[in-house]
Amino acid sequence: MNTKILTAALLGASLSVPVAHAAEGKVTITAPTKGAILDSMDENRLVYSVDPGPRGDHVHVYVDDQEVGILRQLKGSYLLESMASGQRDICIKVVNKAHVPVGVQDCVKVTVK
Repeated sequence: MNTKILTAALLGASLSVPVAHAAEGKVTITAPTKGAILDSMDENRLVYSVDPGPRGDHVHVYVDDQEVGILRQLKGSYLLESMASGQRDICIKVVNKAHVPVGVQDCVKVTVK
């Protein structure tokens, strides 16, 4: 078979096959919701689900960029410790085995009273 025809056939075949990209992962915080008002005296639960993607291993919880917890379950809830009054950013970040964030996260801004 002519190499030009073979090359064209191979290129045509490879161009017609869709390229699948690996999912990067996803974090979803379902509670508290963005803009929620939390009572500093209540037990406030963070409810979440995580798909760590190919680079992730587990997740860390942050309040105002301070790590407050490590979670190994991909779905569940986490009891937030007492938080000072004011605006707070609560984040869940996917990390690798070395505990380095891989860029997959979800955050909610809440007000604590």
